[in-house]
Amino acid sequence: MEKKEKQKKILKISGLIGLFLLVFGLSYALFTVTLNGTKKVKVKTGKLELQLLDENDNDITKQQNAGYSINLENQVPISDEEGLQTQEFIFKLKNSGTISAKYTIYLDDIALEEGEERLLDQYVRYSLTKNGSSDEAKDLTNIGENPNRKLTSGVIKKDTTNTYTLKVWIDEDADNGAMDKVFSTILRVEGSQYISPFENAPIADDLYAKDSVGTLTAPIQNAFSKPNEEESGLYTYKDSEGTTTYVYRGLPEDNYVSFADQTWRILRIQEDGTIKLIRYEAVNYENSAYDYDSYTSNGVTYRRVQYNKTYLSEDDNKYSTSNIKSYVEAWYDATMTSYDSKIATNEYCSDRYEPEEPSPLKQSNYSPWTHLYGYINRGGKVENTYQWSPSVSCTTEKINTKAALITADEAVLAGSVGRYVSSETPYNNYLKKSYSYLTMSPAGFNGNATSYNVYNFGNINPYNVSSGYGVLPVITLKADVAISSGEGTSSNPYVIG
Repeated sequence: MEKKEKQKKILKISGLIGLFLLVFGLSYALFTVTLNGTKKVKVKTGKLELQLLDENDNDITKQQNAGYSINLENQVPISDEEGLQTQEFIFKLKNSGTISAKYTIYLDDIALEEGEERLLDQYVRYSLTKNGSSDEAKDLTNIGENPNRKLTSGVIKKDTTNTYTLKVWIDEDADNGAMDKVFSTILRVEGSQYISPFENAPIADDLYAKDSVGTLTAPIQNAFSKPNEEESGLYTYKDSEGTTTYVYRGLPEDNYVSFADQTWRILRIQEDGTIKLIRYEAVNYENSAYDYDSYTSNGVTYRRVQYNKTYLSEDDNKYSTSNIKSYVEAWYDATMTSYDSKIATNEYCSDRYEPEEPSPLKQSNYSPWTHLYGYINRGGKVENTYQWSPSVSCTTEKINTKAALITADEAVLAGSVGRYVSSETPYNNYLKKSYSYLTMSPAGFNGNATSYNVYNFGNINPYNVSSGYGVLPVITLKADVAISSGEGTSSNPYVIG
């Protein structure tokens, strides 16, 4: 992130890019929305130039220009379905400079007139689309609190114009607390010069351009410190080998991908700009040579497959010679070869490490064999507290293939720390499913070979390799693959053309 911060401060500009005034007179008899521009909407510093325009490419500059107003009379609280059909306000953000710009558009509160009382955000619903994307009703409270309501953000390249369509309405569940209140906001745009660390990697560039939530530092610990909505998004992480990666953690809402007629979630951006994806649901690929059995959960049937069919040898949890490796690669050959040109042969890691000295962090039930850097702290004084320093570098066990599984390290980075506590305290992260599934990471040997699994409460834990679990394949998109449409949400995923 240090490099990124240095790039950001090369050229920093912020200010008002126009006035965006929404006035809601809520008596359930009158609903008036006024959208006016009253200030110059161009800011120019050096080679960075952003403009806020109306739908006819005019600067929104004069309040008396009626073309910038929307007036909705005699409105009442309505459903999202009706709200998405309401009158729309179209505006544009244009980069007429010579460099790419990173921008964020905020909605800030402005002073009310005497006697007015502010409407709470919880009563306001809205939809914002960009460049013709699909409408989606959203709760205003999901974009932060004043003065940090982030309406949208991203990177706009030089000589590019983004067109936005905004619709606003009163939530159909609004109660008497919304009556006779006023909601007034101003549109604020902050921009800065943008230089991407990824060359010729359009998806990595697009994802990196979004604001990161923060930086993860090893060891990641404490099973009770589970990620939540506030800790969700794209994080930077550097492991002990010095490898930097950008991982999705917690409950992100914008890492869905539609590819190969399947839905995926983005696990992380790798240093070379390639993108690792994990399948959204377990596969139901039948292959009698490798199958264990099948299982149906919430109407979805998936195959349960053994990591290995034998478990009495210390080598039975080696991924390179495992039953599950053969199964995943057979699935790929049977279903994914027509998309092969967009999928990279990636270096997948299933490292094993034996400490030179006995580790105080292990119990007698587990051998010294454990996932590299993956010591689980079972010897600490705090019950059910775990420490893990994830690795994203391959050291000993390197598998070069088109498809494999998630590693235990990647599950930890996503938020799957520790073992199951209770059904009342599930581990809230996007990898959690209603069923348990395999990772490719060896765990230990105590007479039985074990591997790590992601359990149906979102936690990870080792178990016998001959047990059957679901299979969520992981693939890696090539760096030069691009997004053709979509916003990364569940209803409007990124589409890989």
